[in-house]
Amino acid sequence: MRELDLESWKRKDIFNLYYQFDIPQVSLCTPLNVTRVYEFAKSKDLSFYFCMCHVFYTALLKFEEFMIRSIKGKIVIEDGEFVNICANREGEEIFKIITGRYYRDIEKFCNETKKKLENQTTFTEPLPPGVRRSQVIAYISCAPWFEFTHLTHPQDVQRNSFVPHVSFDKMKINEKGERWVNVSLQVNHAAIDGILIAKLLDEVNSIITHL
Repeated sequence: MRELDLESWKRKDIFNLYYQFDIPQVSLCTPLNVTRVYEFAKSKDLSFYFCMCHVFYTALLKFEEFMIRSIKGKIVIEDGEFVNICANREGEEIFKIITGRYYRDIEKFCNETKKKLENQTTFTEPLPPGVRRSQVIAYISCAPWFEFTHLTHPQDVQRNSFVPHVSFDKMKINEKGERWVNVSLQVNHAAIDGILIAKLLDEVNSIITHL
């Protein structure tokens, strides 16, 4: 973790404006071709959803702006080491929140996340001792039962959260046999603008292409 030098930061004016807002988060929804992710997951006997989570966590870590956090009045670039994923066990309706480590190896990540989901007995588990909540890269969830074109997430207006939210909807298959999902992304506008979101989506597509 290191403190961000706001005075020399090129996005200082954007930050100073939106940081004062009660709710500075913005959200958008965009379609994403996930055919390659689906094929990769099936070939490795991995969870498609956990593969999608790994793709986005890996992409988010490429840009330090997505790891900006507010800690005790200081604006910092946090170390992204942990994940927070909403998931259901097969046959259950009540979801659990999985908090685990991020692993660069996608197969290890998917297998460790699956193991945590299978073994977790409570709705959520605390982070390990000494771990900061701000080290969570993003909150990721999915709604595989229906399609959506917009989604917002619960917010605590008493806390200016910078942790991104990512969600996926029900997979669609078009006439070409391509698989698509809509991706909802909610971010803090004090740190993130449209250009950064575009760069993130380009990185996501690049990662998918090279699976």
